Amino acid sequence: MDNNENHNNMNNEFKNMAMTVCEQLLGQQIHTDNVSENMSFVSQSKRLAASHEWLYHCTTAEALKSILKNKEFWLSNLKCVNDRDEAERIDVPEYENSYYIASFTYDKNVTEDHWEEYGSIADGVLIAVKPKWFLRKATFMTSNNQKINSRNLSIMETKEIACSLMKNASEVNTNPFYINSFGFYQVIYDDELKKNIAGNAVIKINESEHHGISLTPEVAGIIKSTHGVCRRSGKLDYDKNWASEKEVRLKVGIQQYRTHKNGNEINDNAVLADLLLSKIAVPLAENAFDTLKIGVSPKFENKEDYLKELGDMYPDIRIELLDNG
Repeated sequence: MDNNENHNNMNNEFKNMAMTVCEQLLGQQIHTDNVSENMSFVSQSKRLAASHEWLYHCTTAEALKSILKNKEFWLSNLKCVNDRDEAERIDVPEYENSYYIASFTYDKNVTEDHWEEYGSIADGVLIAVKPKWFLRKATFMTSNNQKINSRNLSIMETKEIACSLMKNASEVNTNPFYINSFGFYQVIYDDELKKNIAGNAVIKINESEHHGISLTPEVAGIIKSTHGVCRRSGKLDYDKNWASEKEVRLKVGIQQYRTHKNGNEINDNAVLADLLLSKIAVPLAENAFDTLKIGVSPKFENKEDYLKELGDMYPDIRIELLDNG
C-alpha cells in the first residue's frame, strides 16, 4: 500500500467517524449557561444603535481634515481603549486581539471632559455621521498611522472570499485575514451585568453527559461599567463617568483563515492570537459628507477662519453648524 492510498483510507475512516458523531447529535439539545442570554443582549445593543439616524464623533480640527481627505475612519484595537478593565474582560485568548472599535455618541451635547478625552477643548470638533456610510472593508495600520500594504496582512471582506483565495492561490505565503463581524452597537452601562465570551455547554448522548465550552464572541466591547478608571497614553489616570458618553461603537472583528495542508480549515478560531496591530482603517462611501454637520468645542479659537478653510479645501461639501450647546 503506497502513501497516497494509506492517506485516503485514513481520510475515509475519519469521515465515517464524523458521520457517526453527527448522527448521534441529531435531535439532541445542547444546554448552555449564557448563549441565549448573550445573543439577546447583543440584539438589544444592535437594535438601540440602529435607532439613531445620525451619530456624532469628537475629534480635533486637524484630524477632521484627514477624515475628509481620505474618506475613512481609524479604529483602535479593543485592547488599546481607555477603559482597560473592559478590555480585560475578553476571557478567550484567541479573541483578545481581534476586535477594533470607533467611538461615537448619539447625543450631540457632549460634556467638557468628553472634549478633553476625544478631541480638544481648544480646537475640538464634533461631526455628524451616518452608519450606512461605513463600508465593510479594512486595512491594517502601523503604530505611526501608516497603512500596511503587505499581501500577508491584507484583510478580505468575508470569510468566503478568504476561503476562495486559499483554494485558488498557487502560492500563498500566509493565510489571509477576513472581517468576521461588522456593525454598530450601543454600549450598555451596568456595574453588575458581566458578559463573558466563554460559557459552559452540556449535551447528552446515550444518557452520558458531554461537557464543553460555548462561545459568543460578539459580546466583547458592548458593556461598560457606569464609572471606572480612564487610562490614556500621555494623560493622567482619572475616574470617569462612562455612562455620560452615551456611546455607540462601530465594532469590527478580524479573524485569520487557517487551513491544514490538505486544504481543510482548522476549526480552532485562531484570531490574531500572537499579533496585536493597534489600528485599522475603514473607508467611507463616496457620498459621505456631502453635507458636513459640524460643531466646535466651547473654547475653539478662530472658528470662522477654520470653517472658511474647510469650505475652501472642500468646495463641494455643504457645511451646516450643529447646535451642540
